[in-house]
Amino acid sequence: MSVTINFNRLFVSSASHNLCFFDEFSSGVNIISGRNTSGKSSLLQSLLFAFGVNDVRENLAEILSYNPIFRVDFTKTVDGVEEKYTIIREPKSIYVREPKGRVVPFHGIDADNSVEHVKLKDYMRDLVGFTLLLEQKGELKSAPLESMFLPYYISQSVGWVYLRESFSNLQYYKGFKDDYLDYYLGVNNSFDRVKYRELTRKKDRLTADIQNLNRYSKKAEFQFSNLVDETFGEKAEEYIESYVKRSSSLEEERIKYIKLCNELSLLQNHHKILKRTRSNVKSQKYNDIDRCPACTQVLSYSLEGLYSHYQKYNDTVELESHIADKLTTKKSQINSSSKVIEKFRKEIQDDYGVLLSKNVDGVTFDQWVDNKANIKLYKKMQKDIGDSENELDAVRSFINSMNTEQEAVSARKAKERGFEELFSDYASQLKLNPLVDSRYLNLYSINSFPRQGVELHKTVMAYHFALNAIIAKTKIAHRLPFLLDAILKEDIDETNLATILSFVSNNLPEDTQTFVSISEHVKSDSEVRDEKDIKPIEKISVKDVKDAYFPENSKLIYIGGGELERGFLSQLLEDHQELHDETLDLTAI
Repeated sequence: MSVTINFNRLFVSSASHNLCFFDEFSSGVNIISGRNTSGKSSLLQSLLFAFGVNDVRENLAEILSYNPIFRVDFTKTVDGVEEKYTIIREPKSIYVREPKGRVVPFHGIDADNSVEHVKLKDYMRDLVGFTLLLEQKGELKSAPLESMFLPYYISQSVGWVYLRESFSNLQYYKGFKDDYLDYYLGVNNSFDRVKYRELTRKKDRLTADIQNLNRYSKKAEFQFSNLVDETFGEKAEEYIESYVKRSSSLEEERIKYIKLCNELSLLQNHHKILKRTRSNVKSQKYNDIDRCPACTQVLSYSLEGLYSHYQKYNDTVELESHIADKLTTKKSQINSSSKVIEKFRKEIQDDYGVLLSKNVDGVTFDQWVDNKANIKLYKKMQKDIGDSENELDAVRSFINSMNTEQEAVSARKAKERGFEELFSDYASQLKLNPLVDSRYLNLYSINSFPRQGVELHKTVMAYHFALNAIIAKTKIAHRLPFLLDAILKEDIDETNLATILSFVSNNLPEDTQTFVSISEHVKSDSEVRDEKDIKPIEKISVKDVKDAYFPENSKLIYIGGGELERGFLSQLLEDHQELHDETLDLTAI
C-alpha cells in the first residue's frame, strides 16, 4: 500500500510588498515557463520549502527577503481514498491543516537538527508512510525530508549532471546509495546493517591481528628462545622450585633478625636509663627541688617523694640486673639468626653456582634466564592467537547466520535487470549509443556516466525516468509529483530538442503529476516536425511545445506573464486577499 501526493495549488504571499504568486495545478502535466531568471525553479523549490525542506533555502534567498508565507494545498490518496491537506510555512513555523480541520503547528523548524524540525520530519514520515533509515555515526536514524523527495526532484543546477545530488549532504550518510535504492525499489534489507558492518570490521581486525602475531612469533629470537627453554628443561625448573622455598625461608629469617635487633635496641636504652637512675639515687639531694634522673627536668619536692615511693616497689639494682640478663639472651638470639641467614644465602649461592656451571647442549643457565622474557612474550602471543582465532570463528558464524544480506543481494540483482532493460530502452529512444560497461548499467554500481554535454544530459534523463518507472512498478514506496527543472539546455540543437521532448511526452509517469520547467525556445530558418507529424513551424514557443508534445489536459504556467525577469512574486496580493486572510487565520493558533 503506497501513498500518492498531488499538489492542488500554490500560494506565496508577501504582505509587506503587497505581492504574491498563485496558481492551481493540473493533475497531469504542469509546464512552467517564462524568461530566464523569471523564477521557474523558484516555483518548484517553493513546493519543497513549504514541506520543510531547508536545503533549498539558499536558492530562495531573494524571495525570502520579501518575508513571504508559503501555502500548498495537496491531496493524499491511499487505495483510492482521497484526503485534503493544507500546509503553510512561515520563515520559522509550519502549520498543517488535516482533513478534519485540525491544525498541527511546528515552531522553530528553520534548523534541521531542532527539536521541532525532528517532530515535523516524523509527522511527514507518518503522513506518506516513509520509513527509510540511514546510518550516521554508527547508528540508524530516520532519513531527512530531502531523501523523501530525492527520486522525484531533478534540480536545474546539478540534477542533470550528478546522480542523487539534487540535495546536498545526503552522501555523508554511510552506505546511503544502497539503503536509498533498497528502500525505493522494495528490496527487503531488514537485517541489522549497523551490526553487520561492525562485525565485518571486527572480522577484518581479528584476521589482521592473527596474521601479524603469526608473522612476529616466527622471528629468529623467539624461535631460539623457545629452543633454549626446551633444552635446558628439568634442571632449571628444579632450581626455581628450590629457590622459591629457600628464598621464602630466608626472607622470614631476615624479618626475625630485624625484629630481634629492634628489641635489643629497646633493652639497651632501658638499661642505660636504669644505670643513670641508680647513679642519681646515690647522689640525690634532699632540698626543696631536684632533677629527674632520666631527663634532668627540675622536680618539686612532692615529685621527689613520689619518685622515692616508686623506688620502694621497683628496686633499681635488681631491675638493672634483670635487664642485663635479657640483653645477653637477645644478643645470643641475634647471632643465631645471623648464622641462619648466612646459611640460607650460602645454600642459594652454592646451588646457583652449580646451575651456572651446568651446560645442556651448549645452553647455559644465564642464556636461559636472558631468554625467559622472550619465552613469556612468545607464549602470550600463542595464547592471543588461539583466543583471536576462537573469537574470529564466532564472528564468522554470526555473520553467516545473517543470511538476509544474501537475500538482499539476490533481490538487488533482480531489480537491476529490470532497470537495465528500461534504461537501455530509454537511452535508445533518446538516440544514444548503448553503454556496455556494467558500471554504467547495474543500478547499484552507477555513480556517474562517461559522457559530456547534451549526451550526458540525455543519459541522466534516461536514468531518472527509468528509476521513477521502477519505483512506480514496485508499488511500495510513496509517490510524489515528478519535478523536472529545466529539461532543455540552452545549447541543445533542433534535432536533440525534438528527441528530448518526444521522449518526455512518451514516458511521463501515469500515476503521478509531472512538473516540467522550460524556457521559451526560439528556432530560426529551419522546420521542425515532431513524431506526431504536426504542422511545420518556424518558431517553437513553449505553448507550441505543449500543444505538440503533451496531453490536452496539460497546464501551462507562465511566471511573470512570460515577460518579467524575477517575476515569481508579481501578482497583486489584493487580487487574492480572501485566500491570504484565510491563510493567516490558519496560522493564528
